[in-house]
Amino acid sequence: MDKGFLQYLMVKPNNYILIWAYIFSRLNEENSAQIYIYELLGRYKVPKSTLKRIVKYGSEYYSSKMDYKWASNHLIINLLNISDGSTSVPTIKNKVNNVVKKRTQKEPTTIYSKMIKEYDKFCQEISGVGSKIDGQQGKAMKSIIIFLKKQCLNKNPQLTPIELDENIILSWEYILKHWDKLDSFNRGRIKLSEINSNLLNILVKLKEQPIDNKQKQRNEQINKAVSGATTADYSKLGN
Repeated sequence: MDKGFLQYLMVKPNNYILIWAYIFSRLNEENSAQIYIYELLGRYKVPKSTLKRIVKYGSEYYSSKMDYKWASNHLIINLLNISDGSTSVPTIKNKVNNVVKKRTQKEPTTIYSKMIKEYDKFCQEISGVGSKIDGQQGKAMKSIIIFLKKQCLNKNPQLTPIELDENIILSWEYILKHWDKLDSFNRGRIKLSEINSNLLNILVKLKEQPIDNKQKQRNEQINKAVSGATTADYSKLGN
C-alpha cells in the first residue's frame, strides 16, 4: 500500500488497515485477487456488512483505478495502473511467461490427482495457501474416494468406470462448492482427515434446508402450542 492510502485508512478503526493490508498481500502478478469472504470474516472477526463497508471505503480512494465485486461469497478485486512500493503492473514479458507456464502444466489424469486438484483450489480460496498433502492426508483422500464411489454406485449401479469417476468428482466438487452452508464448527475443519472422519454428517447437513431465525422461532411456538393442547384438561368443557 502507498503512504497516501495508508494515511487515508488511519482515520478509521484498525481493522480497515488490517483488512486492506491482507487484500494487497493476496494480489497476484496481475494485481487481481479472488478472496473467500469467510476467510476475511473469520480472520478479522467482523460482520459481513462491516467488511463490505471497509472494502467500499478503500475502493473510493482509488476510484476508477480499482474494480471490485462480490460474487458467490467471494471478493473479486482488480487494481488498474497502480504502481507503488508493494504492487506493480506486470510487464508484457511477465504475462507471456505466465501463459507459457500454464500451458506446460500437466493436467491430472487419475481420479486421485483430480480430486487433489479441486481440494487445492478450495484451500486457496479458504486460506490463501495451497493444500499440504502428507501420508495421513493422502490416505484420507483415498478413503473419501471409496466412500463417494459407494454412494454413487448405490444411486446408479449401471455406471461405467468413466461415468463413475465423473460422478465421484462431481460429488466432491459439490461438497467443496457448498462448504459455506455448513455450521461454523464444520467450516473450520478443512483437513482431508477431518473431512473424511465427518463426511457422512457433512453430506447430511448440506442436504438440510436452511431455516432462518424467524421460521425457527415460529416452529418453536407451534410446538409449544401443540404440546399445551395435548396436555390440557378438557373434561370440564360444556358443564
